[in-house]
Amino acid sequence: MSPMLQVRIMAALLRQGRVPAVVSTLLGATALALLCLPPMTLLSTLLVALSLLAGAMQAYYAVRVGFDRALLEAFAATQEDDAPAPIDAALDALSLRPAGTVSRDWPARWRGMRALLRGQLLALTVQAITLMLALWLRWSYPDAG
Repeated sequence: MSPMLQVRIMAALLRQGRVPAVVSTLLGATALALLCLPPMTLLSTLLVALSLLAGAMQAYYAVRVGFDRALLEAFAATQEDDAPAPIDAALDALSLRPAGTVSRDWPARWRGMRALLRGQLLALTVQAITLMLALWLRWSYPDAG
């Protein structure tokens, strides 16, 4: 498989990171609404706070995944050569990576991009689980507040 086709496939995979971002936003809105419904136990309040923190982590990963996706799409649209050097040159010119950073080949970049997407999905999972636990506590023990 040609490296340029791999670039397009990875960009398509990273584009899927928008779905968890939307779900996370909805979960965050639910968590904020839940905070407005007293009474809540200390544990359920902490779970909601943890859910919001996981949502913030998910947002961080979503920004990173979106940036990598945009980089790959721009690379695929403008480059004929399949070497990743133009990406490194652009990042260096814009001071978006530390000086002296060693250039990575495509497989190393794919590993990093997949790790970012997994981090985004893990943060979303933690966000959803903690919010569900908080909701369960809220409605299972309504007089505990």
